[in-house]
Amino acid sequence: MNVKLTAALLAGAVAFQVLPAKAEDTLAAAKAEGQYVSYGMSDDWVNLGTIFEAIETKNGLKHVDTDMTSAEQITHLLAEKDAPVMDIADIGYDFTGRLLENGLAASYKNASWDSIKEQYKDPEGRWASSYWGAIAFLVNKDKVKDLPQAWNDLLKPDYKDMVCSRDPRISTYATASVLAAAYANGGGEGNVQPGLDWFKQLRDSGNLRNGVVLNVASVQKGECPISLVYDFDGFAKRDATGLPLEVIIPTDGTVGMLFAQYISSVAPHPNAARVAIDFLFSDEGQTLLAEGYAHPTRDVTLPDAVKAKMLSASAYEKVRFPTNLESFSGAVKAIAEGWDKVANAN
Repeated sequence: MNVKLTAALLAGAVAFQVLPAKAEDTLAAAKAEGQYVSYGMSDDWVNLGTIFEAIETKNGLKHVDTDMTSAEQITHLLAEKDAPVMDIADIGYDFTGRLLENGLAASYKNASWDSIKEQYKDPEGRWASSYWGAIAFLVNKDKVKDLPQAWNDLLKPDYKDMVCSRDPRISTYATASVLAAAYANGGGEGNVQPGLDWFKQLRDSGNLRNGVVLNVASVQKGECPISLVYDFDGFAKRDATGLPLEVIIPTDGTVGMLFAQYISSVAPHPNAARVAIDFLFSDEGQTLLAEGYAHPTRDVTLPDAVKAKMLSASAYEKVRFPTNLESFSGAVKAIAEGWDKVANAN
């Protein structure tokens, strides 16, 4: 790390150390700041729009987001080190290593810290995960009559040119899908090759669609009869399109992906950032995330109406979570490197 960046990050860390200690003082300082800026937290993702509205109603804090990938977050933060913009962000678990290596996250243990399980937080408070999602099949029942239930079902001739995914070198959707396929075929974090081999089979069978970007528009137009997505995003696409879409958790195993939230070490509005993070992990914030079909990481009691919207717990019995950051990051790297061979193979 260069000297200027180190100095800037240390200055941000010092700034956080002298913030008001009492919640009411932090709130007063946050109201004086009046706003906070996020990266990668768009309104249509896991009900965040409703959450930001609630924070504004309760605390009078305005919010602005710039949607971007986890990799783009890192790039922006490094480029903006001398003129910081972002206060809080949502990043894929597999990118938290780079976040910490570059000193980009402030240490802050939110108001609900003690009730967050160890697997969902950094011991030093630099990030915590407020929700998770599982890789699922999103199936358009107008296009597909025999619904797939397991990974190997997708290899059937019935699904010729029907399966949409993304490139795992740039998308955690696809990375987690490859890892899930690995688990379903005897592999795992330490051996991702079965997942890569399975996707090569899917491509060679002609079932994996080429040239189609997996998004709401492609689902809406019927270009993706079967999509590999996070379960919460599948439900959101169903609601947005009004199509007869069904979310199916593969019976032979899948991956539960964690999403981590953090405060920038040089946040321009550090108090407002703390207030926003506190709300996200509060009982109310966790319930609102569940209303957006995400799985809260805290053990909160959800209203019956919210629970009724979600799949039963039995559907998630074979969900595999990251073992630890080192192991999971190694798997992600191996998948990205191995995909070059899949993509270039004849």
